[in-house]
Amino acid sequence: MNTTTRRVGGAIGSAALAMTLALGLAGNAWPAGKSLAGAAAAAVLVKPKQVYLITNRGCEEVCRSFQHSLASQGPVNFILRDIDGDTSRMPPLVEEARRLRPDLIATWGTGITLAMVGAYDAPRREGYISDIPVVYMYVGNPVESKVAREAGRSGRDNVAGANTAVPMAAQINLLSAYRKVRKVGMLYNTNEPAAVAQAAEARQNLQSRSIEVAEVKLPLGADGRPSAADIPGALAALAQQKVDFLYSVGSTFTLQQVEAISQGAIGLGLPMFTSAESAFRKGDILLGLISPLAGIGQVSAYQAAQILFHDKRAGDLATPTLTRHSVLINMRAARSLRLYPPMKMLQFAEIAE
Repeated sequence: MNTTTRRVGGAIGSAALAMTLALGLAGNAWPAGKSLAGAAAAAVLVKPKQVYLITNRGCEEVCRSFQHSLASQGPVNFILRDIDGDTSRMPPLVEEARRLRPDLIATWGTGITLAMVGAYDAPRREGYISDIPVVYMYVGNPVESKVAREAGRSGRDNVAGANTAVPMAAQINLLSAYRKVRKVGMLYNTNEPAAVAQAAEARQNLQSRSIEVAEVKLPLGADGRPSAADIPGALAALAQQKVDFLYSVGSTFTLQQVEAISQGAIGLGLPMFTSAESAFRKGDILLGLISPLAGIGQVSAYQAAQILFHDKRAGDLATPTLTRHSVLINMRAARSLRLYPPMKMLQFAEIAE
């Protein structure tokens, strides 16, 4: 388990978001033009706020953006912890957070968040944090995962976060704009709640659009985990069903194996789609519609700043929604598949080689 403590203070510029596809959705949009750096200029000298930040596999772009954006609001001391992809390491961290009593806990991903605060309907609350504000980030389906009770607010006194998932309607629209879609395939592991929730949401929305869904659930071993050895067989089964797209269901396991999955899919002539930027950047995925990682970190920092520097209660905060997203196309994958994007799509997509 990696443990680090780092103090950050003062104004740090936040990266501008590259968001190219407006979806025009209703909801609690993250305030446009909100200046994160401006608040720091007016900040008075105060004791640094203590933020206990837990990541899954190191501090990547979401984590870094969160830190920089929050630090631009005022002095912060980050207590960094990492579980190296193993949520079984969470109980000691929950106890440490309870003992340290930071001003705020920030959690990365669904598994870590659930381990910290529990599902809202968990029968026993003793093992979870309920009296320290918690802001979650990079939780794709907070309601479906039972992190939040409803989309507009978390419905929990000490929990806040942002809805950074790309709406399924927009994802399906992009798939259908790229090529005719009659059947979509999914392979995923059932030992991660976020993956199960995402697969269920995708299935429901695809079927509501009269698109057939073919699924392969990766078998779990005696240790309760999937094996990379089962990926080729799962891909072959989907190829036999002649799916038009392979829909990437996000999980810690599938992100670790995204190169094997995406390259195996290309070898079988299966174009792949993802709504996660990290998966697109790491794998050979043809098409993506994503919430930029920097934006996820920034909007989560905005929530945290409301609690730390503006005396807001976590449970009173509306859940902001990113309403603009970016289209990504991997031309190397397109050439390998001989499946080129429509010319109109090239006018607003980011092209990767």
